[in-house]
Amino acid sequence: MLFKLLLALAASASALAARTYSEDKHDKYGDKPYGKVVSEPKYFTSAFSTRAVPSQVVVTNGTVDPRNSTAYGHFGFKINSDKDIICYDISLVNVTGGYSSPAFTATHIHQGPQGAAGPPRLAFPNPEFVGYDRNGAELRRSKGCLRGPFSTNITANGKDTGSDSGFTLKAIEDSPSSFFADTHTAQYTAGAVRGQLLASEVPVKKPDYFTSTLRTDATGEQVVNGSSVSVPGSNGTKGVYVLHINSDKDIICYEIVVDGFPEGQDYFSPAKTATHSHSGIFGQTGPPRLALKNPKPVEDDWKSISLFNSLLGKKKTAGIRVASACVKGPFTTGLLDVNGTDTGSASGFTLKQLEQNPSAFNADFHTSGFVAGAVRGQLYRP
Repeated sequence: MLFKLLLALAASASALAARTYSEDKHDKYGDKPYGKVVSEPKYFTSAFSTRAVPSQVVVTNGTVDPRNSTAYGHFGFKINSDKDIICYDISLVNVTGGYSSPAFTATHIHQGPQGAAGPPRLAFPNPEFVGYDRNGAELRRSKGCLRGPFSTNITANGKDTGSDSGFTLKAIEDSPSSFFADTHTAQYTAGAVRGQLLASEVPVKKPDYFTSTLRTDATGEQVVNGSSVSVPGSNGTKGVYVLHINSDKDIICYEIVVDGFPEGQDYFSPAKTATHSHSGIFGQTGPPRLALKNPKPVEDDWKSISLFNSLLGKKKTAGIRVASACVKGPFTTGLLDVNGTDTGSASGFTLKQLEQNPSAFNADFHTSGFVAGAVRGQLYRP
């Protein structure tokens, strides 16, 4: 029966009509056939992410191999297993054409180890077109929260492969590497991109104490490219990063303020965000170790304006962008090293390393006009 299930998942859409989220006639804010749309809960028990790539897709007989494709995706999931809620943030780059799957949607979490197929356990709204990046690649996104019970419209042994099969969100928490995320298209019915889940940072409350505080004042004059050659950053742009670290509990809280964001540009990076802390001494490039929230414009949030003006050392309201959060590791970046390992915690990075040698790390953000970095600054103890 399982063998038949896997064949059905890989089958061409010629026998089954392709479904897309835009064709789903259910109430946008109500029940879906695959779960109930809900608001984000107050806390999460875990978080997971993956960089999904064509080379991870398991191709079956009669399906087209996507390995020559330049597509990729970032799948981020936050779980509250106490309340049976999963929140998703899915971005696809250069995934083109219509979606195709016999499931309710063509975007899933499946249960199966790396290199093997497996049944879908969760279906998510297919990412919808949002624009093009600086290279002309199509961008798609899907974001929201669902509460179980979950259904997929795929059956095995007479039961839907979602919650009816005995699947729970706790199963993902217990063994994330036993699950993968993917999306299927009419051209690549076995999957356009795929990636195994990896434990990732989860939002937490501010801890009772910090073991260290680091800072940088990032400017365009400090930017280097991937060959460690100095290149111009954004003239007149300044970024202040303050990192509060509790290495005992693997927690980092950060505050970022950007003054003079490059006009007419957008954030741009192949990582899961465009704002990072990288390994790399002054003048040297290095991989990102932490992916931080991209600062957003603030116009009338006076609490944030007051807080971040104190970092800038001057009074200003117009043109400020800010970001802040407290997160607990492990940390992921959405970029892979030469071994195919995420460059965050999975590569061996720890907050303790950051504490012990802050000048060996820098902070930056990247934009469509300044791909190497709009600003950069080495971290130091203030």
